[in-house]
Amino acid sequence: MAEQHWREVEGLVLPQPVALHPALELVNTYSGWDGTHTSDYLVSYDHLAVLAGALDLLPAIDVRRLRRAARRQPEAATNALERACTVRAVIRRAVLDPADPEATSELTVATRSAATTVQLLPGTPARWWVPGIAPDDLDRPADAFAWAAADLVTRPDVTRVRTCPGRGCGWVFLDTSGRRRWCSMQWCGNRAKVRAHAARSRTPRPSGIG
Repeated sequence: MAEQHWREVEGLVLPQPVALHPALELVNTYSGWDGTHTSDYLVSYDHLAVLAGALDLLPAIDVRRLRRAARRQPEAATNALERACTVRAVIRRAVLDPADPEATSELTVATRSAATTVQLLPGTPARWWVPGIAPDDLDRPADAFAWAAADLVTRPDVTRVRTCPGRGCGWVFLDTSGRRRWCSMQWCGNRAKVRAHAARSRTPRPSGIG
């Protein structure tokens, strides 16, 4: 059976992690960046907070606190989710074209609010957040993803970021082998092979060929 695109985390549907970097996993909560067959996994603030926790960008205790705070402040939670979606688009632009000064400038702005609650921990580059600091700041998940993206953009690995060419996909990932083309061979890769085979089957053979 082919692996599905999604997984269930704390009762919520989230995309399968395939990107090999947390900032890229946020980008992959949206499909159809080319405008076709669009879908969005960030349907609530809970999805955003749980995703940040599942990717080790926020401690579990803070994820629980943020979810409670979001229930108390639904309007603020909606605004924080909208900001996260904006940050998501900024991250995609910045990692695909780190030489774009507008994209990197917007990413720089997005990381500024993270500075007061960040702690660099030697040996654990994916864990920056201090448990219990600003637990009710609903922008923390977006800040965490922006900070992770800033780390990626300043490293040589950013040159290995690729975009899946699958129809209606556009997911991004790190091509660590130099040979990876698809977000997943089981999903977009196999669908492309099926379409190519069908197209060949429909092509009329030249006369005289058996």
